[in-house]
Amino acid sequence: MDKYKVDIVDSLTASEFKRNYLKPDRPVLIKGAIKHWQATQGWGTSYFKQHFPDQQVPVKRFEKGNIIKEVMPLGDYCDQLDAYERGEGEFPAYCHDIPIFHALPELKQEINEFPSNFMPIAYSNWWKYCQFFLGPSQSVTPLHFDCLLTHNLFFQIKGTKRFTLLPYEDSRHCGRYGWRWFKLDPEQPDLQQYAQYDKDKAVVVDVEAGDILFMPSGTLHHVRSMDTCVSFNIDFHNQHSAWRGVKALYEGIPVTNFYYNFLCLLRLMKLLPERVFFRLYKGYLNYVS
Repeated sequence: MDKYKVDIVDSLTASEFKRNYLKPDRPVLIKGAIKHWQATQGWGTSYFKQHFPDQQVPVKRFEKGNIIKEVMPLGDYCDQLDAYERGEGEFPAYCHDIPIFHALPELKQEINEFPSNFMPIAYSNWWKYCQFFLGPSQSVTPLHFDCLLTHNLFFQIKGTKRFTLLPYEDSRHCGRYGWRWFKLDPEQPDLQQYAQYDKDKAVVVDVEAGDILFMPSGTLHHVRSMDTCVSFNIDFHNQHSAWRGVKALYEGIPVTNFYYNFLCLLRLMKLLPERVFFRLYKGYLNYVS
């Protein structure tokens, strides 16, 4: 078996991406692919405080394995981030998984040349399916995989995020709990408790402002923000991954996740028009799992 790795490239055409990475389920980092975007050049705490201070956003904390959610104005949250980075405040919550282009549709104009041709045509209205992340340095999302077993295109707008990636087949060695979370900390693995875990398989990738990271269906990832970070991603299925998500009913996937995967499969098979599909699917964009 080939060694697990993440290719690093400067550019990819849609056909190269689909042939070399999407079809064979291989991760890839595309350096500087979106550095020309207005968003990459402008978004940050000052920008959001100036333009959208009163926009209500959900923020979340991990406490004892649970996700605690609250809502606050974006301007106040950005003030908390800035104070923390100056060493003057407590560690803030994390603002993540927000369908940002629904809340603030004007931001879509600052995304130049989105690579929608990397995905099936069902996602041509890409802005409907994106989720936004804003958080402080040293924010950590523990090891997990994406809850629908979707593919993940991740766009880093500001700051650097450090991803530790593992292939799905290693999930049996990482202390899985619930559907998609893992007790293992790949940054400091307890090799006595997880004796079968192969730390040499873990790949660490620093995703910097202007980069795109592709993680195929089922990729385990642990994420640490090295700075105040602004990012967004799009979870998407092709028919292969959607079938995988549907068949995961036999592996313990929650019924709600199965339902969203089944909708995606029907959409990809052209059995649901987008208007009907999105009305049923949009709850996923605010789904906490």
